[in-house]
Amino acid sequence: MAMPPVTIPPCPGTALGKDVTFQYKRHNDGDGTLILRWDDREDHIHDREVVGVIYEPQGKRPDEVQPQLILGLVTSQTSPEATKLRFSFEPLPVTALPLNYLNRHLLTKTPEHLFVSPNPDGTRNLHLVVSTRSGVGEAQQYYNDVLKEVLAAVDLNSETYHVHVTNSDKSVTNLVEQTIRPRADKGIPQTILLLSGDGGLVDIVNVLLLSEQTDAYVKPTIGLICMGTGNAMFNSTGLNRDATRGLTSVFRGVPRNLPTFTASFSPGAIFLTDEGSKTEPLPSESGHGIVHGVVVCSWALHASLVADSDTTEYRKYGAQRFQMAAKQLMAPEDGAAPHVYTGRITLYKNDNQGEEYAEEIPDSKTSYIVATLVSNFEEKLTISPNSEPLDGQLRVLRFGDISGADVMRLIGMALRGGGHEKDTMAEYAPINGLKIQFDEADARWRRVCVDGKIIQVEEGGWVEVRRGTRDVVDLVA
Repeated sequence: MAMPPVTIPPCPGTALGKDVTFQYKRHNDGDGTLILRWDDREDHIHDREVVGVIYEPQGKRPDEVQPQLILGLVTSQTSPEATKLRFSFEPLPVTALPLNYLNRHLLTKTPEHLFVSPNPDGTRNLHLVVSTRSGVGEAQQYYNDVLKEVLAAVDLNSETYHVHVTNSDKSVTNLVEQTIRPRADKGIPQTILLLSGDGGLVDIVNVLLLSEQTDAYVKPTIGLICMGTGNAMFNSTGLNRDATRGLTSVFRGVPRNLPTFTASFSPGAIFLTDEGSKTEPLPSESGHGIVHGVVVCSWALHASLVADSDTTEYRKYGAQRFQMAAKQLMAPEDGAAPHVYTGRITLYKNDNQGEEYAEEIPDSKTSYIVATLVSNFEEKLTISPNSEPLDGQLRVLRFGDISGADVMRLIGMALRGGGHEKDTMAEYAPINGLKIQFDEADARWRRVCVDGKIIQVEEGGWVEVRRGTRDVVDLVA
């Protein structure tokens, strides 16, 4: 909600040891600007670039004004054409900041989830995971130049945490299997600062849900620092409220339960990996493949565009890769009409008394279908407008047998914040789950997406999605 603009009267202080006049202005959009007027120039520090303000140790004289430090973050593009950003940390020592500015930004203490005790043998329980393959490859530079420096500013040096730099798509899985899960089962509190996209979250959740938790189990806490492409969780939980990529929320947020869903597959389903050139078996439970997720399970256009765009060439374009792949699918080079997918869909809903019933969709043709726990797949793509952050409610959005032009019209509405969910060509509703039984001869049209992972279902196979029943991690939000 827009806030009325507020301007705080100027007040004297110091910055970098020199006299300066501060003035703080709040804008209609809730953002604000701290203006620093020097003798020879004027500088602006925007709220969206500030992680927080901390007090530095008192000076030698008892009457000396206690210094403060603005933890500021600066971003810049590597080149005008590049999608990759460079990040820098620019702390600014000051005194006598305006009270209203302090009220908004002062970090009175470092949150408990960052001060996790080490084990008796000295091994550390604060883990920093740097996902080098996420998005366009910004994570390592962000850690080196920003995160490490901000942590040091609040007295968390490299001796208090362990850094894990990923070198394969199994790195996060291996860390959780070998370290995180065994310690959680022993009741040891742990925090993971995850410099990643949604994929890192999914890897953590899948390993933790592979086995039953012990009675002593303590949920690990995850602080998500956004480095992915679509970044659905980041864009759906308020972590994108500023330009710090979620670092402000790591310091100001609180741990909240991360809802999950479970996708069960018919026995012949397989993972597609390495740009679709290789396959892997799914984890199995009761003879069925099982994949857990936190964002979306999809089929039809959404699954196809995620699968087709997951290549080294496409990833160079960041989030634009999804739109590029969608255009190829909606306007095939051979001039053919876009594919309309065939399969029988059953939705599981609650009636007015809270009793579950099955609703089979009579139309076997589908252009687009997602079952999701989040509102936004991208910053401006509001696919499920009724979803609230971490509310745990699955919702389905489906377009039936409609033209490519109508599909793009509805997606265009989602890109403008919504309205598509009320269109007569769309079905949008809260659900307990859904089941799809595929009727496609070509394997290309039997691909399912679970949070970016691509599963190919055998001919005549099926997938069933249900809200998860076990809570295994907290997300700081």
